[in-house]
Amino acid sequence: MSIDAFDTELRQFLAEPSRAQMILTAVASALRSENAFQPLTLDALNDCLYGATLVITDQLPDAFAEEVKQAAVRALPSIHDGETPDAYALRLLQIARTV
Repeated sequence: MSIDAFDTELRQFLAEPSRAQMILTAVASALRSENAFQPLTLDALNDCLYGATLVITDQLPDAFAEEVKQAAVRALPSIHDGETPDAYALRLLQIARTV
């Protein structure tokens, strides 16, 4: 691989969102399809997190997939009392930009 090709691939890689960011964004998207009038539960959040993690880390080695999942989990904010899935999703999208 030439230096120019390597530089091009490196710039493309660095411009893409991290896999942890992808997981958080996918969780936020899934939460937006939840009932907007019911408070978010930890079970619903965990279900969305589990599904997003499975899809995004499917082709990764197990150790790397676990590291990505843990990075996403560490970034999750606490659920506020009575918080709706939509409100949590908005907060999650703001956090995802920093991961």
